[in-house]
Formats: sequence, structure tokens, C-alpha cells
Amino acid sequence: NNPSTMAGYITMTRALQVNMVVSALFTVPFFALGAHQFAELLVDGTVKASTFASGPTSPMFTHLLWVDAVKNIFLTGLCYVAQSFPAKAQKQVAYLFMGMWALLLPLFFGVYGSPPIKNSTQIPPPVIAYLAITGVAYALAMVEKPKKKKKAASKKK
Repeated sequence: NNPSTMAGYITMTRALQVNMVVSALFTVPFFALGAHQFAELLVDGTVKASTFASGPTSPMFTHLLWVDAVKNIFLTGLCYVAQSFPAKAQKQVAYLFMGMWALLLPLFFGVYGSPPIKNSTQIPPPVIAYLAITGVAYALAMVEKPKKKKKAASKKK
């Protein structure tokens, strides 16, 4: 039994590959559309790209969008590199991702101050998709696979 395959329905390496691909796909629109158009995709339609691009807070907001994009590139790279880690280290990377999600989710409900869009508790669809796809992949890699029952050997007479 190869320990790098773990005990789950899919391997931890496969879960990291799923995270890598999803993370890369979610980074492409930032560069294809530009920072402000990308930000418009992340909200429920109440804030337009022109709002992100103008006003006294625009430089700071643009800066934060670029920081987030670089962070996403880093996470994509981490998933790529972690595919070659030993099984225990891969599982630790998965736990770090799940910890990050656990700390980020309250942001969308205003737990740390205010929700991203005033008077909204809607989680942006891209965030839901990312968490659902990668979360399922890690869960399937970590959950214990049911043992197959061996058929009783027939007795020869």
C-alpha cells in the first residue's frame, strides 16, 4: 500500500492538483479583464468596476487586488510544489488550506467588522465555487475509504 495515496477516495496529490487548477482558473480573469473588472465579478452586482477604479480609496483598493492576485499565484504554485511532498506534508498543506477557509468565511458574514457589501450576507459565487470544489477534493482525499469485504474462499472437497 503506497502511503502517498492516503486512505481516501482520491489521493491527496489529486486533491492538490484540483486546488492548483481551480486556483489558476480563478486567477486568469484578473489578468484577462483587469483588476477592477475582476473585482466586479466578486460582488453581487451592486458595485461596478468604475466605482473600484475611482475615488480616494481606489489606489489602496487596487493595491489590495494585486496583493490578492499574487497570493493566488503563490497558492497555485504551492499546490504544484506540494504534489511532490510526502503524504504527511501534503495532508498538512490541506489542513492549512482548510484553516484559511475557516478564517475567511466569517468575513462574508461581517463577523470581523462588516460584510464586503453593506447590508449583504451573500457570499460571492466565485468564493462558493472555490470552497466547494477544493473542499470536496480535500474531504475525499482525507476520508477513510470503506474496506472491501473479502469473499470467503470456497472450500474444496
